Amino acid sequence: MPSLQTTSLEAGLGFRLDRLVRTLRGAWASQLADLDLTPPQAAVVRGVADAEGTSVRALARRLGGDPMNTKRCVDELERRGLVVSTSDPEDRRPRHLALTERGRDAAVEIDRRVASQNARLTRSFSPGDRARFEAGLAAIESEIGVTATSDPENNGSPAGPSAGPSAGPGAASRRPAPTRSVATSTPHHARRHEEHR
Repeated sequence: MPSLQTTSLEAGLGFRLDRLVRTLRGAWASQLADLDLTPPQAAVVRGVADAEGTSVRALARRLGGDPMNTKRCVDELERRGLVVSTSDPEDRRPRHLALTERGRDAAVEIDRRVASQNARLTRSFSPGDRARFEAGLAAIESEIGVTATSDPENNGSPAGPSAGPSAGPGAASRRPAPTRSVATSTPHHARRHEEHR
């Protein structure tokens, strides 16, 4: 009986990207296990580290997730002492986010693991290979409407580097060196932002 498909399953770019993301997501979750953080929580920590003072809604837009799920992650991280939120006395609705000392320690450690994974994933690339790969990813993102966003509540400046391994590396230049363990309580799982590493 002839095949109904004109191309094989593995020839589908979307299928291969989805399989790759799922594999990376599982590996990233394992790498975060000893920090007692989920990939969405790690993404929130790194997103706040890149743009302290951002609001929950602006952070959700940057992560490409649902604001309520982002809020749940923020609430759990605040309960665990990694994030602190403040409100403007004139408008108490927006919550402006910052990291605590423990949160900054966590951001440094997560960033170190992102850099290690990025190095492992691209170790067979030449500089030219990596540049072409990143240009190709950017072209696909642009084609499907995934774009770098600005944070309108942070003077319209770019939201900064990506928030996790599956979203790419971020800079650690603004983060102090870790000074203590980042052990935390039972992780809180969010259904969205699973891509953020």
